[in-house]
Amino acid sequence: MIWYGIIICGVITFLIRFIPISGIISGELSPSTKNSFKYIPLAVLTPIIVNDLSIVENNSLFFIENYKLYAGLISIIVALITNNILATISIGMASYLSMSNLMNI
Repeated sequence: MIWYGIIICGVITFLIRFIPISGIISGELSPSTKNSFKYIPLAVLTPIIVNDLSIVENNSLFFIENYKLYAGLISIIVALITNNILATISIGMASYLSMSNLMNI
């Protein structure tokens, strides 16, 4: 039963990518459809990032000793201030490493 679901999802994913390239559908997309495409990365990545930052050990939530959560919040602040991906990643990783090393001493 699971394999049927995997195969169906694979076929749907293939068709979503193949149909626009093949020319089966002619014409342009509407401006509202094109405008909505910019929200897809945000909608896909947000649950992945929130899940990774909030769940630590044994699938339980930790907020006091969750260094990933604090480093993520620092990264969000840096991203909003600088709008620079390299600074965001660098400061986020440095804050995580420093918090996890200093708190474990």
